[in-house]
Amino acid sequence: MHKLDVAFCDTNETYGERFAAYLMEHKAKEFTVHLFPEPELFLQKIKNEKFDLVLLGSGFSEFGEQAVLSGMTVLILSENIPERLSEDNSYLQSGRKLTVIFKYQPMEAILHEMMVVTGGKKAGKESFTDRLTKLEIIGVYSPIGHEMQMPFSMVLSSVLAKQRRILYINLMQNTGFLQLFDSQAEYDIGDLTLRLRRGTTESEQFFQSIYEMGDFSYVAPFRNPEQLGEFQMDDYRKLLAHLEENTKFDTVVFDFGTGIPSIAAFLEECSSIYCPVKEGYFYECQKAEFVHYLEQVKPDGMSERLQFVNLPFTAKGIRGGGNMLEQLVWSEFGDYIRDYLAGDAYGEI
Repeated sequence: MHKLDVAFCDTNETYGERFAAYLMEHKAKEFTVHLFPEPELFLQKIKNEKFDLVLLGSGFSEFGEQAVLSGMTVLILSENIPERLSEDNSYLQSGRKLTVIFKYQPMEAILHEMMVVTGGKKAGKESFTDRLTKLEIIGVYSPIGHEMQMPFSMVLSSVLAKQRRILYINLMQNTGFLQLFDSQAEYDIGDLTLRLRRGTTESEQFFQSIYEMGDFSYVAPFRNPEQLGEFQMDDYRKLLAHLEENTKFDTVVFDFGTGIPSIAAFLEECSSIYCPVKEGYFYECQKAEFVHYLEQVKPDGMSERLQFVNLPFTAKGIRGGGNMLEQLVWSEFGDYIRDYLAGDAYGEI
């Protein structure tokens, strides 16, 4: 497994230890972190060793040009407020600008910038995928339009991410995702789709649309709900092909909404399909109609991959404030999902 070697340089040892602890807890499979609290130690180290990424914080920003000229990717951590970051940019002799970001922001945001500037791959390596098996596609689709479908998928992604490298992609309309999960995502699946259509999916551009939440990565849903109806099978296949060939994710979890055209064709690509449902005759009728539809259009036994998950929960009790994902994961709802998955094909998680 190819991990990215990261040098974290900051005279504030407490901040450095917090940063390293975050990566070890959430991204240990992807990064190896080397802490340098003193410039002398860093300068001595880079005489004989290169890092895939160098983060330069307090007391180190003046060494950015030296690191870049040594062939290393550099990210400057500035203590300036975000509105004044432009004043803190450092310039190389060639006139190229180093990437400067605000130091005191959520670790997920810093990790996003790390993935953007490195493209997620080791220096000099054409492709960073080290997956030993085919990319697994998991689909989540509620034929009854269960209000807890998205919370189910988020908890599912969080639980599976303890063992796998997970990418969550939301293909639903009017989800409230950005506000619910306090996402600061600038780009969404619409931007990513446009890049795929244009063929402009270099690593840096691709990772601009991928963000971090807890242990997994995600792509934000369409801000414009009308765009979901324009997301075609060709877009879906291009996305899957790019993820398979150019990323290190083991598993992609797709949250499919009712606005997806030809839902059967999308679900056909999934090895497992979770269908949140409720008990009751009304819902049983909807479920039966959905299964009948799949058997008519996909008579190859795809309906056998369906796993109907009875979720006796509503969204009424969800309240704003705090870390929404953590609230869901460690709630009665989260316990219910973990218990379900413990008896599923994934075993004890």
